[in-house]
Formats: sequence, C-alpha cells, structure tokens
Amino acid sequence: MKHIPKKLSGFALKYIAMVSMLCDHANMLVIRRGFFAPFRGEDGSTLIPQNAPAWLGAVQGVYRVFDVLGHLAFPLYVFLLAEGFTHTRDRKRYFLTLLAFALISEPVFNLAHYEQWTGPALQNVLFTLSLSCLELFVLARIESDAAERGKRIALYVLTCLVFGAAAFAVRSEYVFLGTLSAALFYLLRSAGVWRLAGLLPLLIASPWVLLCAPLLLLYSGERGRRGGKYFFYIFYPAHFLLLQLLGKWIATALA
Repeated sequence: MKHIPKKLSGFALKYIAMVSMLCDHANMLVIRRGFFAPFRGEDGSTLIPQNAPAWLGAVQGVYRVFDVLGHLAFPLYVFLLAEGFTHTRDRKRYFLTLLAFALISEPVFNLAHYEQWTGPALQNVLFTLSLSCLELFVLARIESDAAERGKRIALYVLTCLVFGAAAFAVRSEYVFLGTLSAALFYLLRSAGVWRLAGLLPLLIASPWVLLCAPLLLLYSGERGRRGGKYFFYIFYPAHFLLLQLLGKWIATALA
C-alpha cells in the first residue's frame, strides 16, 4: 500500500475521533432526549407520527448520519492508544492519566447514560482504554522477554483472555472487544496493512467500524501538531455535561 499518500497525523485522527464521539452522544442526549422527547413512549421507544412537523424529518436525517459517524470514535481511540503507548516517553504516566480521567468522568458518564450519579451497569470508555493500556504493558514485557515464538504466542493469547475477562468483570464499554482490538493494533504495529486486523473484533459491535480503515491507511505515523495535551481528556466529561444540558433545554422548550 505504499502508493497511498500518508496525510493524517495522530493529531488529525484525534480530532476525527472527537467529532465522531460528539455525533454519537449528540444523538443520545440532544436528539433522542431533546428533539424526540415529546414522542418517547414509557418504554423509551420513539414513535414519530405521520403528521409530525417537517423539521422533525430533518432531525431524523441528521440522526441517521450521526449514527453512522458515531461508530468511528472507539476504533480510532483504540488505535491511538496503541500508538501512544508505543511512542510515549513515560508509559506509567500515560496509564495514570487515562485512569485519572476515567475516574473523573465516571459520575458525568453515569448522569448522561442513567440520569443518576452512579450506574453499575456500564463503566465509561476510559476504563476500557486504561485496562487496555495495562494489557499493552504485559504484551510489551512478553515481547521483550520471551524469545521462543511459540511461547510468545501462547502468552499473548493468555494475556488477551485474562484482560478480556477483566473487562467483563469491571463492565467497561466494549468489554473484551476493546481489549482484544488494542492488543492487535499493538502487536501488528509493524505489519503494514495487516494492522487493520485490529478492527475485526469491533465488527461484532458494528460493521460501520470498517469506515475507519481508509483513515488508518492514511495515517502518516507522525504525531502532528503539538499542544493541547489534556484538551482531549477534558473534552470527554465536558461534552457529556454540555450535551445533556442542551438536550434538557430542548425537551423543556418542546414540552
């Protein structure tokens, strides 16, 4: 695939992932709970009447587009996790930053998803990325210590199984699909186009993740623009709060 121009930096992929995540959560918090609020049944389903105003049809169109775009975020974030772990000068600090923002974001995540500060059913995606980062620590150690190929592969598989089970135990988003995807993106980091195999586990969640393939093929391997180191971390809890407030305001206005 050498003829494909590599034009997307890691910074560019972060912005694409951020916009995708914004679309996904705008669907949930602004469109479903805001614009569709007057048409929601007691079971949470949305029934749009045939005589609904024309603007509602436009909102439905936006909802469908956002639904597709929203599936780009997680695969890109997992890919960027593998890249960040590979190139960071301080892997321990990288992990601790992820974990700190996972803990900070959890109450806001619960408020957005369950409309309460605590929600044991599911933990936010930063916990998945934190767990995946720990997994990469183990895989990197195996990679450097286990000289025999067969032994390495067996330990890789065992590690993926252990961290997949851990993802189930903590109820992190995407559970074992996320940790397995991170492992593949990391272990295949020098495999060229075969690195796209990291997307395969996530196909179980949605076929739309394949839209990430051309973006990853355009990745230049460069970090890109510097600065705003913590912006993407802060954006995660902040956008939940802002979208929820906007959705509630719209729902109140349409009531």
